[in-house]
Amino acid sequence: MRSVALNTGSDFHLLDHIAPLAERLQIPLITTEEFNFTLAKRYYPQIEVRYIPDLEFRLGQIAEEFDALFECKYWQAHLKMMFRQLFHKEMVLVFCPHGQSDKGYKTPLLAPFATQDAVLIYGELMLEMLQELNVPIPNHAIVGNYRLAFYQKYRSFYDTLAAQEIPIDRSKRTLLYAPTWDDADGATSFFEDGKKVIQQLPSDWNLILKLHPLLEQRSPAAFYRVVALAEKKPNLFLIHAFPPVYPILSMADAYLGDISSVGYDFLSF
Repeated sequence: MRSVALNTGSDFHLLDHIAPLAERLQIPLITTEEFNFTLAKRYYPQIEVRYIPDLEFRLGQIAEEFDALFECKYWQAHLKMMFRQLFHKEMVLVFCPHGQSDKGYKTPLLAPFATQDAVLIYGELMLEMLQELNVPIPNHAIVGNYRLAFYQKYRSFYDTLAAQEIPIDRSKRTLLYAPTWDDADGATSFFEDGKKVIQQLPSDWNLILKLHPLLEQRSPAAFYRVVALAEKKPNLFLIHAFPPVYPILSMADAYLGDISSVGYDFLSF
């Protein structure tokens, strides 16, 4: 079966979930945004990356070349029907979750799992969550933590890259604060506690502040009021367009967050 991974739209933070999967499956990755293409080429040189900005007009070409599509976004049911009716192709559409977190208990964020053609499941915890929420589980495969395995395989490359782009003082201990965005669960701690974390940062600690891109996109005014405080702290390093998570985690002595999947990632350390 010929497969391809997709990173559509502006969500560059999803690269760290779909690119390692592409490497694991030895399949190409298609991006629709030039910025994401540039990031993918820099941070994931292990895979073949293609830039197709007009992907929605190239579905016939996709149907001709591939049999399965992988993406970290829920697939809409009409897309499978469109491939069938327009291109006479039974395309397999596979949803890949972007991280293992505790999100989805307050609102039906996980409900679309039930409507997917096929899904990848990290492990037993994700299965338990879906069962507790009474979400029917479609065709699925247990994949485990392939992102950690990817980082371990290329650790020297990523640790060197992180050291160059995040020049922390290694004589100090390092705290990583990685809040999630203000989703339907109201999960983020950033707007309530971000200011306090920055202002109370001890001088003998580094702080790596890894912000979810959607914090800025959805609440720009509140976002920049807090971020402005970061400029006054020489021992604070603000991470924006650095998609790989594990090399950042390896630099940290302690992690502070909310219910982001980064919290589960940090358990590996």
